[in-house]
Amino acid sequence: MTEAPAHDRGMRSRDLILDTATELMSLHGYAATSISMISAACNLPASSIYWHFGSKDGIYVAVLERARIALLAALPPVEVPGADVAQRLDNFLKAVRDGFQRHPHGLKLLLGLGMLQQNASTAAVAELHHYRAALTAWTQDSLSVVFDLSDRPEVRQELARFTLRTASGTAIARWFDPTTALETEPLRVALLALAAHHGVPLGMASTADSSPGRVANR
Repeated sequence: MTEAPAHDRGMRSRDLILDTATELMSLHGYAATSISMISAACNLPASSIYWHFGSKDGIYVAVLERARIALLAALPPVEVPGADVAQRLDNFLKAVRDGFQRHPHGLKLLLGLGMLQQNASTAAVAELHHYRAALTAWTQDSLSVVFDLSDRPEVRQELARFTLRTASGTAIARWFDPTTALETEPLRVALLALAAHHGVPLGMASTADSSPGRVANR
């Protein structure tokens, strides 16, 4: 009878620690966030934090893992809907923008680890690699559907790299201005130009034309 309530309390404490650590580490970074800061912010003793995670690095790995799972779970299927390239590209960019807006902490944490990778633990770097591999695969597969690139792996890889670098640059800007949004219209123009450069048929009268389904930047 007492084991279940104790287990529930333990899970609530663990979640509270993770929520607090996510907030603090995304705001201050890993190095500047101490166990004492997390303890004070979540109103739990440091011993409870060590009991759940073993060390500060253990908290970091758990925070990264949860951020990775949440980010990837929010991504839609790679079968991007749309009757033509323009519609599919707009739907793809909307998915990217929405994921970026809904998970600002996760992006900051994962980007921060990438910037400090030399000082990160093996477990933390492994989490980063899992995230990068999954996100890269989703981006490549989605763009393959958008531009019909099933037989052009080198093109979808280049388009995916450009997309992810643009998103990473926006995430860096968020360290200085939390209101920064991912500007999808310049990204749209650039992806269409890159695809055209590689001879990909776009089936559009003009890449500059407006369309009712165009993604609005926020």
